[in-house]
Amino acid sequence: MNKFSFLLAALCVSLNAQEAKPAETKAPAAPAPEMKLAGGAKAEQKTYFAEIWVGKSIPECLNFQKNIQVLTQQVEELKRLQIFLDNALTTPEKEARGHDIAAKTAKLKGDNESMTKLYNGFSIERPYQFTATKAVIATPISNEEFAKISSAKDFKADSIISTGEKKFQIRDTISGQGEVETFGLSLKRITDAKAQLQQLIDVQPKLTNEADKKKVEKAIKEIQDDLSLNLDEFKKARGFDFNAEAITLPSEAKLSVQITEEEKKAIEAKAPTASDKK
Repeated sequence: MNKFSFLLAALCVSLNAQEAKPAETKAPAAPAPEMKLAGGAKAEQKTYFAEIWVGKSIPECLNFQKNIQVLTQQVEELKRLQIFLDNALTTPEKEARGHDIAAKTAKLKGDNESMTKLYNGFSIERPYQFTATKAVIATPISNEEFAKISSAKDFKADSIISTGEKKFQIRDTISGQGEVETFGLSLKRITDAKAQLQQLIDVQPKLTNEADKKKVEKAIKEIQDDLSLNLDEFKKARGFDFNAEAITLPSEAKLSVQITEEEKKAIEAKAPTASDKK
């Protein structure tokens, strides 16, 4: 949470504050006896991840994300049904809920097995990391703009992305995991600043305290200056203005799943040695 978030929180409290009775003064409580843990602190358990699949195009990456979304929705649905089962009052209702859960559990198991085959051992039951190593930035275009772009001699069909009725034009490509992450952070700085600026502008007319008014005026000026700087840097780096409706899509990504230390050792044992490569 940055200083502007703290300011917004404080202003909200100030606007909604009501007079409260002063708390009764009590003698300070005796300090609690010191407790010591026997045996010392346990060392943190190391986690290991193994790369199992690489997405090499936007459709491949988006398809994986779509499949994950489906599995996640199924898991959430089962949790919801389990709550209904726990609260069921009659035997017929319990049986109906139980049959529904069994059917949906079987469906989830089958879909998860399909994912395991499709993505070389992936399972929703294991922690995983989906990391974009290359991404594209695309901005929305109108039908008129699309007609003009597509009629050009050097038009490339893969420069246009369609999502439902909307069309987007790829404007830039970011390569490298670090670069993709850095770009994501720069986008977040801009969107967060815009949101905070709007919140301060909205709260400004409601203020009656002069000190609060000055704080907000100063904060608005600081955010506007920072935002202007970030937007200028964005345009210089990307060659086009920031667009809040722009989308960033992974075009290449790697998928890794968490493995145990034993699995890690087994993988290392199977890996070719330097002498094997000769």
